[in-house]
Amino acid sequence: MGKGNFLKRSLASVSAAAMMLTGNAVTLADAAVIDKENPNNYHNYAEALQLALCFYDANKCGDEVTGDGYYSWRNNCHVKDGYIPLQPMSPMPNVNKGKTDDQLQEDQGLGTGDDGKTKPNLGDTDPSLYVGVNMSQKFIDKNKKYLDPDGDGTLDLTGGWHDAGDHVKFGLPGSYSASTVGWGYYEFRDSYKELGLDKHVEDELHWINDYFMKVTFMDDDDNVIAYCYQVGEGNNDHNYWCPPELQVEDTMVASSSCAVKRPAYFATEEMPASDQCAGAAASLAINYLNFKDTEPAYAKKCLKYAKALYDFAVKTHVEDWEPGKVPNCYSLGYDGGFYTSSYDYDELAWAAVWLYYCTEDYDYINDIIAVDETTTNDKGAHPYTGYMKRIITDTGNCWQNIWVHCWDTVWGGVFAKLAPVTNTARDWYIFRYNLEFWSGCAENVDSSDWGYEPVHGHKYFGMDDYLWNTEMTADQIADLPISETSGDFIAKSPKGWAVVSGYGSARYNTAAGLCACVYAKTTKDETFLPWARAQMEYILGNNPMGYAYEVGYGNNFASHPHHRASHCSATQSMDDPITQVHTLWGALVGGPDLKDHHEDVTKDYIYNEVTDDYNAGFCGDLAGLYHYYGRKGGKDAKENHIIENFDMSSNAKGFDQIDEDGNPLPVGYFVSGGKAQEKEDGIQLKVVLHNRTVDPPRFECDVKARYFFNIKELQDKGYDIDYITARIDYDQVAGYSNNKSHAVLSDPVKYDNKGTYYVEITWKDCKFYGSRVYQFALTTKMDPDKYVYPEWDSSNDYSYPDLVSFDDDNAAEAITDKITLYADGKLIWGTEPNGKTAADETSSNTESVNPTVKCDSTTSNSAKISWNKVSGATKYGIFGYEKGTWKKVTELTGTSYTFSSLKPSKSYKIAVLAFVNGKYTSDFSKALTFTTKSESYEDTTGVYPEIIKVDYSEDYHQIRFTWKPVKGATNYGIAVYLAGKWRVQTTSISSSTYSYTTPKNLTPGKTYRVAVAAKVNGTWTATESLKHTATVTVK
Repeated sequence: MGKGNFLKRSLASVSAAAMMLTGNAVTLADAAVIDKENPNNYHNYAEALQLALCFYDANKCGDEVTGDGYYSWRNNCHVKDGYIPLQPMSPMPNVNKGKTDDQLQEDQGLGTGDDGKTKPNLGDTDPSLYVGVNMSQKFIDKNKKYLDPDGDGTLDLTGGWHDAGDHVKFGLPGSYSASTVGWGYYEFRDSYKELGLDKHVEDELHWINDYFMKVTFMDDDDNVIAYCYQVGEGNNDHNYWCPPELQVEDTMVASSSCAVKRPAYFATEEMPASDQCAGAAASLAINYLNFKDTEPAYAKKCLKYAKALYDFAVKTHVEDWEPGKVPNCYSLGYDGGFYTSSYDYDELAWAAVWLYYCTEDYDYINDIIAVDETTTNDKGAHPYTGYMKRIITDTGNCWQNIWVHCWDTVWGGVFAKLAPVTNTARDWYIFRYNLEFWSGCAENVDSSDWGYEPVHGHKYFGMDDYLWNTEMTADQIADLPISETSGDFIAKSPKGWAVVSGYGSARYNTAAGLCACVYAKTTKDETFLPWARAQMEYILGNNPMGYAYEVGYGNNFASHPHHRASHCSATQSMDDPITQVHTLWGALVGGPDLKDHHEDVTKDYIYNEVTDDYNAGFCGDLAGLYHYYGRKGGKDAKENHIIENFDMSSNAKGFDQIDEDGNPLPVGYFVSGGKAQEKEDGIQLKVVLHNRTVDPPRFECDVKARYFFNIKELQDKGYDIDYITARIDYDQVAGYSNNKSHAVLSDPVKYDNKGTYYVEITWKDCKFYGSRVYQFALTTKMDPDKYVYPEWDSSNDYSYPDLVSFDDDNAAEAITDKITLYADGKLIWGTEPNGKTAADETSSNTESVNPTVKCDSTTSNSAKISWNKVSGATKYGIFGYEKGTWKKVTELTGTSYTFSSLKPSKSYKIAVLAFVNGKYTSDFSKALTFTTKSESYEDTTGVYPEIIKVDYSEDYHQIRFTWKPVKGATNYGIAVYLAGKWRVQTTSISSSTYSYTTPKNLTPGKTYRVAVAAKVNGTWTATESLKHTATVTVK
């Protein structure tokens, strides 16, 4: 779409180290990615939405993450969630009794999420703390039939999403995020489908809603017994800074374990959490609407669970209320102080309004808006008895929403869906007032630099006591007058950025943007769309900081999100590594403050927090803006396109790691070597083993390092290997494990007949991530006949040349490939004295388990592939890659296969895996992509548009390129090489046009490298075109 397949943009092609060294245009370390010469496209909602969905893949949890087809650097994690002990936790948490109105004014809906603060090792010093479930033994015994049908004494609660850059699965932000992503898809499904992103968003909605149903336990009559709304404990989880894959028992990251506690918190009759149940019910109800036409059986199941959870929420709701007064709720879920719920009335209303859309049962609407008209106060008003009573006590009053749709307060969403059902002045007023509040300002405020024209007043719907039962439809709103009082408006930065809270300002802003888009869709009134568009421009880089607040967007973006998995620290430090190992594509960081200022620093959890709820409204906002501005005919249509053939894991190898001096560091397993106390009879050595696996991070339990040395000069003097002795000076593994584990140093082993030997250091059953130091000495023994120590020159040892004196175990200059590493008996790092490398062994091993597949021939609707035999394989699986997922096509025992019923001019990505030792390998590295022929196929090998003329206009400082026409071309495209990568300028030049003129006023003295490509038979001639470019310098 837009750019087509001509040349795909890949930010991963430029390493962080390279970015630092260029120094002029692109910077990265300890700062956002900035390329001043190439500002972002501020209106590409398509790409921004494509990336935004990726964040949820980075936050997946459970035993089905590996191989889900999205991120290669994410793997199964917290698998122990599948074995939560079904035992009462001690002490049992208290029931959350909500907040008073005064407390709400102070911290409404903020949430502390991953606040970056370590707690005093809660749960570490007391092994019994944060273990089990918040159920009494009596409750467990009564309901064990439903809770533990297999009788193993544990619960399987795997799945779901981590909340943020931490790894707790929190309740309210999780259900809010799921329902809001689903809401955006429900409202703007056309945007997702047109961009080819419907499969991706549906995968995310399946993942999280399937989890909600999995952790809901029902009796024989489908009544809810228990619903698990939280797994993990923030007070314990936030002590650790490491990827989730490493939070495993009996392992160490740096110098300590990262095995977090994973208690489970349930909503039950004895420990109610009506807010949590209602939130999940809303998400499942929306999921029913999103899948009822495409997956009816699945949708029906979602609706069953939605109704059951809503009924259970209503049943367990506890309140203290007097008609005409503000009620208090006493049945809220536990959160440990991180996402404290204000009350449950809004979640109940959120679920009820969506259940109405599912069933058209008006009783659900009455649950929200019910009024007791038999009771009248001294002002003639009737008390509300529905959920609305929490914000409007009686019909003599109304409500102005000066917050926003968010994880703790979903009234904004409630009224967006309630108003078109009730069609009352009250509900339309509340819906619209919130958008006027967000987008407007007083008339005396200078808004000339905001990029949009704000509203300066609020529509007057009538007196408060008039609104509740006055019928009004959306088309009547336009004729309403502006109130004589200007009313309140949200605070704005100097550049017009709307800020309701400095903690995650962007999440609130984009949620308001989603509501603005829904208002336009519902009312056909586009008053608030320009504001939403301008705010998104700001997010995507048109702001004083000069970069996007969406990670990975465009050429300039925040790059240090507060996220453990993407940062991938081996030292449990937010400052190490300097650059994030992985790109957390699409994550919306916290955003700027009221001064338009932002800090792009990993440890800043205010400016750079990333969470599920941040991206939820963001996705819907982008889908809405694409619907109104990005589609064909829209104002920004030409600027909208997704990244074709986007590979989320293209930079997952971690090649861009650097030390403090900007020197590149390797990833995987490698070795640093050091020397000290060199004497005539030997040397003291320091070997540091590094586990810096990143794709994904993992543990190895049996690793060996070999130090090679030579005794030729000793042999020439009549001595043999028996005169070499070893002395162990320091074993870091032993120190960290209180001598429970040790590295073992072998006796010398002969390597060749040239005097070369090695000693082997073995780390067995020592699962660690980071580095481990081992110091030892190799010296000669005393000659018993001469009473002297034979002289031995260590400087000619094979492993000696790279050794340096170093204090920093992570220093780049200390890394050596002459100290080799082995895992499971295979060489994984370094080069042996005979020249054998880890790459050689990997190649031979890969060949033995992974067949090499080739495409023998293609037609317009078929393709034949073949592959080599693999020793030990009993069969082969043919796998196809479609929309981010590998799926098995068929199995066979032969070594060739023909695909049929394919589409002309279409690319297909396939892989062949060998079935060896009872299983398929999970390595798709030898995947093959082929393209079928067009129905009127002509060979385009060697074909490209030859540039035959270059003209320069000194008056306008612009260049015109002319090329020879290409037979069969349907259109032409232009790409320019800038800042280290090819950038597509256009792909829409017609087949009858053979020239292209650049924009005016090109920079004098700047050199441009230009390629022209043709699209023939549905394929761009990119390969040939990049071989035949034109280079010009502006005068």
